[in-house]
Amino acid sequence: MSRQNADRFQETSPDEEEALVPSSTLVDAAFCIPDHAKGREISRKFVLEWDNSLSGLASRPGQATWRPQDGHYDCFQSKTRYAPGCARSDTRRGNLEQVIMIGMKIKKVDSTFPCQLCLNIHGCKGNYYLSSGEQISYLVSPKEHNFEKDEIVLLTHPYVNSEYLSRWPGMTASALRTEGIMQVPNEDYVFVDKNHPIIEMIADPDNSDTLQVNIDDAVLLDGHWYKIVSSVVDSCITALETELIANLPIFDLTKFSAQISRPYGVDWDNESEVCDNCPAVTTASKNRLMTSRYRCTVILEMVYCFM
Repeated sequence: MSRQNADRFQETSPDEEEALVPSSTLVDAAFCIPDHAKGREISRKFVLEWDNSLSGLASRPGQATWRPQDGHYDCFQSKTRYAPGCARSDTRRGNLEQVIMIGMKIKKVDSTFPCQLCLNIHGCKGNYYLSSGEQISYLVSPKEHNFEKDEIVLLTHPYVNSEYLSRWPGMTASALRTEGIMQVPNEDYVFVDKNHPIIEMIADPDNSDTLQVNIDDAVLLDGHWYKIVSSVVDSCITALETELIANLPIFDLTKFSAQISRPYGVDWDNESEVCDNCPAVTTASKNRLMTSRYRCTVILEMVYCFM
């Protein structure tokens, strides 16, 4: 059965987490930690492991996919770095659906499989291409034992330096309708915080004709709240939600997984490559090759932060 042990990852104790020492990944020139994320980035090494036979994977292909075991996605969360300016929590926290991924590295590969393996990591297209045109995160060689690997498989997205992320940290697409918005029951208007990102949209002269609103004419209540028609607020939030989802480099860790497969769609129990250079392969020896247990372990380092 495939091992999917999410508890096998590098984690600091509660006291150590506040004074994290940047790892070598954090100073890699290929990675760029934006100013708005400095000091709250998280760097962890995750053990991705598969332990199975070729015949076992052929009959149960779902076991070729690694995910945190029993829904333990809290392995990605933090007690001290779960949000901008957050206080220490007694439990790991963080919006897993709203993560800024800074980069990924493969730090170690140890495989006893007698054939090549395509490794595909969620959100990581990779830079390996098969002649079929298939793009993969990494190609594991037969019986590869590489304990000092330091290969980048995901670079920092240039949009991590987005002005939006800098000016409105934590204001995710899912927070736009709740944070800084005060609903008024049975009225066609709402109160909007002056620092909400849609205020800038409304104030933009290019939008005034479309929205039929002039922010200069709006009354600022208590020096904090604008009274704005609900339909205008809804239009602005909808447009901003679409823009954020389309352009910001947001990573959903609830969907994180890693999968191994044989290149070119070859079935797990196919004899090609597995039985190459094996003189006088008998039915018994072939069965032994197919039913023997193999293991592939990949140490994946991820650097990220919560919005």
